[in-house]
Amino acid sequence: MREILDSLVSELKQQQTVVIAVIIRSAGSAPRTLGARMLVRKDGSVDGTIGGGALEGKCIQKARDIFLSSAHYLEVDYSLSSPDAAELGMVCGGSVSLLMQKIEPDMLETFVSLQADCRQGKHPALLTILPQNGNSPHLIPFCESRKITSLDEKIVTTLNRDIGRAPYLLHTEKSEIFVEPLASPSVVFVIGAGHVGYATAKLAAFADFEVVVIDDRDEFANADRFENVKEIKIVECFSHCFSELSDDDYVVIVTRGHLHDKDVLAQALKTKAGYIGMIGSTKKRNFVYQSLVEEGFSQNDFNRVSSPIGLDIGADTPHEIALSIVSELVKTRSKKRVEAATKRHSYLR
Repeated sequence: MREILDSLVSELKQQQTVVIAVIIRSAGSAPRTLGARMLVRKDGSVDGTIGGGALEGKCIQKARDIFLSSAHYLEVDYSLSSPDAAELGMVCGGSVSLLMQKIEPDMLETFVSLQADCRQGKHPALLTILPQNGNSPHLIPFCESRKITSLDEKIVTTLNRDIGRAPYLLHTEKSEIFVEPLASPSVVFVIGAGHVGYATAKLAAFADFEVVVIDDRDEFANADRFENVKEIKIVECFSHCFSELSDDDYVVIVTRGHLHDKDVLAQALKTKAGYIGMIGSTKKRNFVYQSLVEEGFSQNDFNRVSSPIGLDIGADTPHEIALSIVSELVKTRSKKRVEAATKRHSYLR
């Protein structure tokens, strides 16, 4: 939802009705995961994607049918295994269930509320009470700081306790609720603004991470070189890069020397960072590890570190190395999403 939210609000403010398609169930191999959304306008133009190809073509056709009818929603199941997939040209082997809902201008307040929460750094979610007994889907903007009187107290308590980051289905006695957190993008801390750091920051931002670049040289770490990053931080020394990091934060250590790398790694290992990667050869890594053992770190600490950093694709140039690094970041992020979605396919009784 986050990727299409601004476009959706803009359309509704212009008194335009749109259709939103969202994947609410998936099984096996599918082109997109749970929560992927696409906005379809009356002219057939779209924002967002549910997987591309003929699947989206079919979705656009059905959206046109919804525009021309009195229907407010449609649920569609697609099998992406033979022989059904042959018609779509997408033999992924899995299946997806789409909820397609007509969104009209009088629903603007719901999405403006979500937009405001996101911009204020809160962690809202869009709740979709899925249709039952002929009722239309009901949308509720959820945020811990907002009182929700239309939901059972047990549901509110569950969501307040841990809204999570991955979309999931919440099954209750009376309904199914599709819970879609609108969490901020994960943050990648790129420590080192040299050639590899520059290429990594650029590619990580393109892959929808928020990027913070840290270096002790302002001639390297500056807005002229790093245009699309969240923050550029100049430090006096690499032993003061950060203090507290969360499980949703990623640390990429690519400084200009192993002593700086050691200082940064020592800090990172004292945080809850969900990913820590360090550039360098196995020999250099072992030297850094041995130095840190003398400071009280253990093999259990080093097991958290990906070093040499990146996927093994035979990378050589700075841009190739950056590609291997960001590929590993995306792989880690995707694994976290799948694990969270699997764990949080929840039931309330």
